[in-house]
Amino acid sequence: MEDFNNYAKNSGKNSDKSKNGTGGLFETVTKIAKDFDGKNQNDLLRAIYREAEKGKRAGTLSNAEIDGFVTLLSPVLDDKKRKYLRKIAEELKKI
Repeated sequence: MEDFNNYAKNSGKNSDKSKNGTGGLFETVTKIAKDFDGKNQNDLLRAIYREAEKGKRAGTLSNAEIDGFVTLLSPVLDDKKRKYLRKIAEELKKI
């Protein structure tokens, strides 16, 4: 799998969302979700976390992009999942 920004540069060029810095991240998660369609939700979450962690360590994923993704995704989640997403985002920002 590619890191978040490499994927975004190649696939999100024409996306309106990519202009605000969240499109590439959102599209990467969407791609990962499609790759894991029908598989365990925990496996999907681990794969997303691994890719985000790679991006953070490589310096290709910023805290602002993580925040933007959380803001973009939060409205469609219930309270429990929203809290979990925020917890994961905070862990990623410490890397």
